[in-house]
Amino acid sequence: MKFTLSTDTVCDIFRSELRERGIGYVSTYYTIEGVEHKDEMTRDEELKEFYEKVRGGEMPTTSQVTKNDYEEFFGDLITKCEGDIVHITISSGLTTSPLFARQVAADILERTGRHIYIVDSLAATISTRLIVDEAERLRDADVPAEEAVAILEDLVNHNHTWFMPTDLMHLKRGGRVSGPSAYIGTALNIKPILRFDATGALVVTAKKIGASKGIAEMINIFKRDSAKKPHKVYIASADSEFAEIMLKKAQAARPDCEIEIAWIGPVIGSHTGCNAVGITFVSDKLRSEV
Repeated sequence: MKFTLSTDTVCDIFRSELRERGIGYVSTYYTIEGVEHKDEMTRDEELKEFYEKVRGGEMPTTSQVTKNDYEEFFGDLITKCEGDIVHITISSGLTTSPLFARQVAADILERTGRHIYIVDSLAATISTRLIVDEAERLRDADVPAEEAVAILEDLVNHNHTWFMPTDLMHLKRGGRVSGPSAYIGTALNIKPILRFDATGALVVTAKKIGASKGIAEMINIFKRDSAKKPHKVYIASADSEFAEIMLKKAQAARPDCEIEIAWIGPVIGSHTGCNAVGITFVSDKLRSEV
């Protein structure tokens, strides 16, 4: 029997597409212009409008999926499906939501005997999206849930994501860099390069002068570390002018891979600001080996 697949909306797959693909989802939250929204983005135009507001100086905030949210979501899901459930989450290195998911799953197992397997993507946005894609393939191939989880957890450890935020003043407004660092970095055109480490936390790995050098750094890492076998690759875009450049360079580096641009949604985009760009790919190396 096929397992049921679900995720949270930080995978940044349009909600209409998740429904078409038969993937359940629990919504995360963001607040902009003083109004809290569930992350229910389904169209390019909605995301462009969100980023235009950020460009205009709005500073969105976010809130995590709560234990109550998971109790409601999983409680409803088990009444609508049979068999096991595999749920893909945002990184536990960014939020405690995966912990809440595990607590609720354990409660449900104890009360009902129903298995809800939680897979921590140790990442977010396009990186989580790549894990969801593979989970869907395994589901449709009738791979048993427990076996699928082992495959997915191995993929998580080989899934590498690098990205470059470009608006240091947005990071300053959000309290993520100090005022002096933002002003000096902006004046010098410094672009930080970050990655998700083996624990799912974000770490700064380099600082480059100018976006072109930052993109070149990420493409060099992609060429160096991407798996020899052809695989799916995503370019992340926070409505970024650099996404097409990144796409063409990645395609030139690995013409054997399927590569496409995908949105950074409002939850992660609230933290990166506009114009951030990144790449996620599968590597033969573990994240801990980088």
